[in-house]
Amino acid sequence: MGFSGGKDSVVLYNIALKSGVKFFPYYSLMPDPPQLIRFIRKNYPEVTIIKPERNFYQQVETWFPPHRHSRWCCDYIKEGPSKKIPLAHRLIGVRAEESNSRAKRGWINKFTKKRINYHPLFDWREWEIWDYIEENKLPYCSLYDEGFARLGCMMCPMRSVAELDKYRKRWPNHFRLFEKSCYLWWERTGHHRQAIRGYARLFDEFMDNWYRGK
Repeated sequence: MGFSGGKDSVVLYNIALKSGVKFFPYYSLMPDPPQLIRFIRKNYPEVTIIKPERNFYQQVETWFPPHRHSRWCCDYIKEGPSKKIPLAHRLIGVRAEESNSRAKRGWINKFTKKRINYHPLFDWREWEIWDYIEENKLPYCSLYDEGFARLGCMMCPMRSVAELDKYRKRWPNHFRLFEKSCYLWWERTGHHRQAIRGYARLFDEFMDNWYRGK
């Protein structure tokens, strides 16, 4: 089972327990809010935390900051480590309501010849998720009560400008670390790559463009 610590994962985990099926929950360590990581470790100690060989910040410095048109982060940090786990059948808390791309995946998705993803919550609405959590008195991450509708990677380039700004204000130290990694990449090769394409000549200009999704 892919377990992220979000509301959908909490429900999926509980349903799997009730079903009696044998399963193994895994969480891929992303640059997620620290409150979310603490929530997982406190309430779901049986979840195995898997990590990539190099963390997100190290990869930003080595490769480049992920952006809307080129995202390596999910493949490298979430998918990469899980490929080493020899389990062909995987439970994922994907819901069709979340996006058009997820709606196309269906209840069962033959991801590769050796892997099948199952989406038991595929047709659930968000209000049904919260109703289930309330009815079953399940713990959930406190960030939802602070107004964070969706959790996950703090620096996800697919977030809206307003959402990224909200995350920056809430976790400034993590974003400073992210910008430091971006600057080290910029000094090594980023300036040349950006200037030659006419995107940015100054680092501050580059970061401003990144936060605005350009």
